[in-house]
Amino acid sequence: MNGIDKIISKINDDSAARCAFIIDKAQKECDEIIAKAKADGEKFEAELIENAEKNAASVIAMANSGAAQISRQNLLAARVNLISDTLAKLLNRMKNLPEDEYFSALIKLSSENAMSGRCTAKLSSDDNKRIPDGFGDKLAAALKEKGAECVLSADPAGIGSGILLIYGDIEVNCSFDALIEEKSDYLKAKIGEILFQAVT
Repeated sequence: MNGIDKIISKINDDSAARCAFIIDKAQKECDEIIAKAKADGEKFEAELIENAEKNAASVIAMANSGAAQISRQNLLAARVNLISDTLAKLLNRMKNLPEDEYFSALIKLSSENAMSGRCTAKLSSDDNKRIPDGFGDKLAAALKEKGAECVLSADPAGIGSGILLIYGDIEVNCSFDALIEEKSDYLKAKIGEILFQAVT
């Protein structure tokens, strides 16, 4: 092998070695890039999964909260309706007491709410048609003990049931509707305790 062939051979060997070095270095860099990309991808995937789980948990919590609120609202509405129905039945029962009990209740109600002085008592138009004998005298006697001089009027009061006591410009509304309304909060609380004590 002459000198030129040796030089060419050396150049080829050096070029081959240089190419091998460059290829090897490039391969290593490529492997590093792939490994980093894979690691980044796994990290990103993990973050995506974590965020998705957090979002899912948040959505489930909100759904549960919403469902619980709706359940509470429905329960409250049911309780309110049940209490209102009970009050309506109580009022209806009071209005439909047997005649002797009904008019005795009117006397007791009048006595409990009477003031001293002259008064006129009025009943509803329906009650005026069924006043028992001696009711006016019994009412007057009961109210006299409270310091009231009471006269039963034949003119009907604009009430559905119960009795109206009129002291000049002052009206004492002893209708059953007014009584239920006045005691509404107390009655609702007591009915609520009775109806829902097993639940609470």
